[in-house]
Amino acid sequence: MKKHLSTSSLALAIALLASCAPTKEPIKIGYIGPLTGEAASYGADTLNGTKLAIEEINAAGGINGREVVLIAEDGRCTGADAASAAQKLVNIDGVIAIIGGQCSGETLAAAPIAEAGQVVMISPVSSSQDVTEAGDFIFRDYPSDALKTKAMATYLAKEGFAKMAMMTENTDFATAFRNALTADLGEEHIVFNEVVEPGTKDFRTLITRLKATDFDIFFPNAQSDAVMAAMMQQLREQDLTQTAITHDVGDSATLGEIATEAVEGLLVIAVPSAGEDGSFGATYKEKFGEAQATMSFAAHAYDAMNVLAKVMETAGTTGTAIRDGLYALQGHTGIVGTFHFDENGDVVGIPYALKTFQNGKIVTLESIPTE
Repeated sequence: MKKHLSTSSLALAIALLASCAPTKEPIKIGYIGPLTGEAASYGADTLNGTKLAIEEINAAGGINGREVVLIAEDGRCTGADAASAAQKLVNIDGVIAIIGGQCSGETLAAAPIAEAGQVVMISPVSSSQDVTEAGDFIFRDYPSDALKTKAMATYLAKEGFAKMAMMTENTDFATAFRNALTADLGEEHIVFNEVVEPGTKDFRTLITRLKATDFDIFFPNAQSDAVMAAMMQQLREQDLTQTAITHDVGDSATLGEIATEAVEGLLVIAVPSAGEDGSFGATYKEKFGEAQATMSFAAHAYDAMNVLAKVMETAGTTGTAIRDGLYALQGHTGIVGTFHFDENGDVVGIPYALKTFQNGKIVTLESIPTE
């Protein structure tokens, strides 16, 4: 004879079954990036790359049947705005993970908040070497400047450049790059080394002083393409024709549109171009048009969201499960290449490329391995 549960026992059994059943609640993913301000071009690209990944994930059934919902916040490429955004995403919205920050200053300011809430952050763009020590829940699929400054110093030495003039915008990213490059290149090779406040657009007085300096290469070390454009335009306006070299910020279609002939021949060391060709680029352009800065930024954001989804499908959706899953990842093949993360959450497997502006377009000259 079958046993019958009492009403109270039946209620308890139903409650237990409900608690064990897999939830179908949406998975909330946060985004922090510069959606307004002078760095908004690469905020737009990374946000769109994230959106595209989520759209495809949801079309394929979500993550274990759960829809992914994106909550985007404007970090404005400042620490204060990014910290406020992180507080909202972690403590009010209850996101499971965050794509961001984009600017290194955003990531460094948001990291302690994400770390305290055990919320994984994965940045598609931040490259400051300080991000390496930002926390156990902080990852990036974009390589550290600790490798890039070495690559730049090696290139300059190989080509015989020995006297660098540098102008640095006083931001976390640009200052960290300046310090690392000075260490790798040697202080004796930096013959002009000036720091300006964020958003500065008038460099004419500095460039007048620069004209009296014996230098053979110029480094516009700016946080945004708008500031870099002003540096390059005013340099060329004063008939200084020395070679110029810069980092990822110069890998920007917007820079070419703003500065036009002033950036012709500008050398750029950045991640390889990715996503322009093939189905990713075609789909992106159909939905969002041309990338505002570079398709590579969109591709890194797309890969960041997809690697999160891959880990959540198998490891779970708690902060510690996602963190441990990312550390254990053996390799993820995305648009930008096949990569994994080291013990600091830094990406392994993404090289660099030497690029330049030719006839207003960015072209790749050679690949620069990082291993």
